[in-house]
Amino acid sequence: MNLFGTDGIRGVANTELTCEIAYRLGRAMGIHLSQGMDLCVGRDTRLSGDMLEAAIVAGVTSTGRNVLRLGVITTPGLSFLVKDLGLGGGVMISASHNPAEYNGLKVFGPDGKKIPDETECLFSEFISAERDDGPFPTGASIGRALPGEALVLRYARFLENAPKERLSGLRVALDTANGATSSIAPGVWRNLGASVTVINDTPDGLNINRECGSTHLDSLVALVRPRDASAEASTRFDVGFAYDGDGDRCLAVDENGDVLDGDHIMAILALDMAEQGVLSGNTVVGTVMSNYGLEECLSKRDIVLERTPVGDRYVLEKMEERGFKLGGEQSGHIIVRDVLWAGDGILTSLLLADAMVRAGKKMSELRRIMTSIPQTLVNVKAWKPKDLVGREAVRLAVQKVEADLVGKGRVLVRPSGTEPVVRIMVEAGDSQVVRSCIDYLEGVLRREEQAMQGCK
Repeated sequence: MNLFGTDGIRGVANTELTCEIAYRLGRAMGIHLSQGMDLCVGRDTRLSGDMLEAAIVAGVTSTGRNVLRLGVITTPGLSFLVKDLGLGGGVMISASHNPAEYNGLKVFGPDGKKIPDETECLFSEFISAERDDGPFPTGASIGRALPGEALVLRYARFLENAPKERLSGLRVALDTANGATSSIAPGVWRNLGASVTVINDTPDGLNINRECGSTHLDSLVALVRPRDASAEASTRFDVGFAYDGDGDRCLAVDENGDVLDGDHIMAILALDMAEQGVLSGNTVVGTVMSNYGLEECLSKRDIVLERTPVGDRYVLEKMEERGFKLGGEQSGHIIVRDVLWAGDGILTSLLLADAMVRAGKKMSELRRIMTSIPQTLVNVKAWKPKDLVGREAVRLAVQKVEADLVGKGRVLVRPSGTEPVVRIMVEAGDSQVVRSCIDYLEGVLRREEQAMQGCK
């Protein structure tokens, strides 16, 4: 049994994701991951992060390995430091964009990338085993927990070196989701010369992602959108950026308050990279969720869109397999592999602003290069998402909608890898058709979920 989902081990902290699991994961890393090299642990701002960190540190050090405690850091920040410092790997404690009561454990190898499936299975078996026959050293052989919080500055300096242009005078609004970017992003932008206004930057352990950040853009839109057409230019923003709780996502808002999702961001970066002659293979890697509007935009400019299953790890695998340099997800996970091998929200925002400054255009002008096809996403809560999607009535319903949408659009129904939900996506040129298909599929899923609950 593999305890790892699409993005680590997830669950409600202290019930589904317990200290025992965290401790055992720490021991699994200490025994099996990069022997002879120090490991590290980082966390976002969730209240449960301290508890889980203590358990992981206990697990690692009980095997005789040292572990650096990075404190609050973004997931890509931990990934960067693992490779930059030559560490044996690390674990990030975060449930990304999920509510505060959830948490997660994301494990990285010495290359700074998420561990492969076979290592996940090995760790899962170790965690689930009845007995732990691993080593329990004593005395001077016990590992140490080492302070590493100051190393976050090393990551910040890396970010500041990413843009080709100084961003002096740029008026930027940031929503840091009361998460890991709260203590990093504002300083990075200010050191690059931007004028910065920040919201949702006072984490209390429970307000991470709460009606804020990249999954709740209303506050950022309200801040950036001009209230009065006659307002002085000096009081208006050039662009706004929203990150998620662990800082691996970024969405943007143009100077008019209109949203740019990950597909818009990839379109802008792709054209910028193509103009510079650095878009390898003239190809962008997206996922099955990428809007057809992105494919259309790129195709008009002789750029190919390759699709993978949902998950930034699959995007990165395809990029590395084929040597591509740009990929990402509609949700705002964007990877520019020449710069960093992981999706990084702060980095994405800096590169997007850099492209805007060099183009000499407003963000609204850049946004118009891509027109999204109407697309609706709906989550249906599910006891066992994979089982629900596999039920015959659900499969037949999806086939019916696929037949109805031939030549008009597409449908995707999939179990979430991070939450107990089934995700429905329908895309078509006619928004009424989209709504009708969504309503039909949602109804079937809810009926089948009730049937499954009745069989408990």
